[in-house]
Amino acid sequence: MFEEIYQEYLLHKNEENRKKRYDGKESWYHASGAGFCSRKLYYQSVEKAKPTNPSKKANMRIMRMGTLIHKDFEEALIYYNNINNNNINKEYFNTVNIAEQSAKEFAVERIENIVTEEEIKLPEFNVRGFYDVLLQTSSADNQKANRLYDVKTISNWGFRQKFKPTKGFSSENRNHFLQIGTYGLAVKEKYGSLDSMGIIYYNKDNSSMHSQSVPMKYLDTARRYWFSIKEEHDKGLPPFQLGVSPAYFWCCEKYCEFKDHCNPPNFKRNKEIR
Repeated sequence: MFEEIYQEYLLHKNEENRKKRYDGKESWYHASGAGFCSRKLYYQSVEKAKPTNPSKKANMRIMRMGTLIHKDFEEALIYYNNINNNNINKEYFNTVNIAEQSAKEFAVERIENIVTEEEIKLPEFNVRGFYDVLLQTSSADNQKANRLYDVKTISNWGFRQKFKPTKGFSSENRNHFLQIGTYGLAVKEKYGSLDSMGIIYYNKDNSSMHSQSVPMKYLDTARRYWFSIKEEHDKGLPPFQLGVSPAYFWCCEKYCEFKDHCNPPNFKRNKEIR
């Protein structure tokens, strides 16, 4: 009984979110889809196909957990900023590469403004979305900075691969980097500058947290990605090509709402392009 009640509530919240954010804007690409599957983007925003494979109940609960953690984190930033007299230590939020750090990187920065869940648009690529957090700061010598962050919930396995890798190097989530790079393009255009980008990862299995800096080169990488998507879609439905359509084999197996409509081949695990 309780599972059914919660499921009905999640359906209601999803529909509420769809109407608020996407109703009447179906032709725009979703920034959050960057780096996943070109065919899915085509079905979603060009063909505007009706989904044939709704999310499974368990997956909906997992996604809801991510939504709640996002909201909590945003409210925590605002709370911390308020109780600390609008001052925050940059050590917590600095995403500059360690090789570029200097003594002044750990000086106290003042947060002038916190922007959360702001809508962004890139009309030239027909892309829109909502980034998580933008910190607008100033240093003791009045240097202004715009620092963009995205919050991601991941499994314990994914967390270990990223921060405690067994092969000696951490994994890089290309789609995560492309997504925040997409947001970064719009933020830089709107605010005139962007000084750093970072992703805050939350381990949904044990609640560990860790941040990862995102190289600024992903601004250009995101621009080139959306240019290629637009160019490809102008020719029609993209062909199957693992690494692009889909980006990962598991996209078809677990998470695609257009799987039956798409009817993809059975991609082999050992051919996955990471």
